[in-house]
Amino acid sequence: MAFEFNRNQQDQNFVSTVAIAQAGANTAAFDLEQAVGGDIERVVFELAAPLAAGISSTKVVTYALQDSANGTDFTAVDPAISTTQTADGSGIAAKTVRFRVPANTRRYVRIAQTMTATAGTVTGSMVAKLLF
Repeated sequence: MAFEFNRNQQDQNFVSTVAIAQAGANTAAFDLEQAVGGDIERVVFELAAPLAAGISSTKVVTYALQDSANGTDFTAVDPAISTTQTADGSGIAAKTVRFRVPANTRRYVRIAQTMTATAGTVTGSMVAKLLF
């Protein structure tokens, strides 16, 4: 999935910065302003996850793309798109990933963050952007 055909233009209306949390967090919902198909396949989602120092080696932070038809009831996209950050005892490395939005994605999208319930906290904010 190359991104060379995407202009990678950013629109401030499609940027969401949210503090990650032990209990989980969600970015704002982005309205793709269309149902299924069309230009959705050209949209790239970029997620920047924060660096966190001093985290136990069992801590795992997971980020998953979710969609919704009505902007309220979100579920994981199919096929699932997710990424994780795993601590190595000294902390969690920062991570930035890009992925295309699947053709069958419904109108609204967001990133849902979850975390294992092991000792130690992670501070920082995830930044989600849609690139056009």
